[in-house]
Amino acid sequence: MIHSNEERQAPTRTEDAEPSHLARYQFALEHLKSTDRALDAPCGSGYGTHVLASRAHRVDGVDIYAPAIEHAQEFFSNGRTSFHVGTIEDMEAFFPGREVFDSIVSFEGIEHVNSPESFLAEVQRMLKISGMFIISTPRKPHGSPYHIREFSLNEFKKTLSERFTVTKMFGQIYTDIFDLDGRRDIDPHSYTHFNFIAVCTPKP
Repeated sequence: MIHSNEERQAPTRTEDAEPSHLARYQFALEHLKSTDRALDAPCGSGYGTHVLASRAHRVDGVDIYAPAIEHAQEFFSNGRTSFHVGTIEDMEAFFPGREVFDSIVSFEGIEHVNSPESFLAEVQRMLKISGMFIISTPRKPHGSPYHIREFSLNEFKKTLSERFTVTKMFGQIYTDIFDLDGRRDIDPHSYTHFNFIAVCTPKP
């Protein structure tokens, strides 16, 4: 098993996960159907994959850090989950072809990859045309030394819009997740930690 640190959460039970992280997965859970095959990428230590599997028919998790996948397999495997070690920028070895998943969830991952464009191209390839993509990232500037690229709200929307239709943009302050259009009084830069969550559909 691995242990939680300033960058990676590693609970051994879902209820022990950091509440703001868990809130995002609970939010995604509301958008899944019981027939969905879903992807959690990156999945970290697997607790979120386990949450998604409480509703979806099957959930695959991918993460580049092998010890995290070992932790996921030890504590969060069940008949509906599968875990894979690999980069989210190229997942064709695990999931060849097109339109593999009904839903794809990516929380706090895009800011860590060398090529966000490659990752989003993979999501577009794998997501069914009727599917849903839910993705989050911390608002810029966050200041984490682990982030390769951070996004302002406009940059996040622009990057996603190249391949997806952003149907709704949400904000998150700790465990509070809300429609950004309905909270125009909120300035993301007034908060030490503020996350954007986009709900998207694929462009043809």
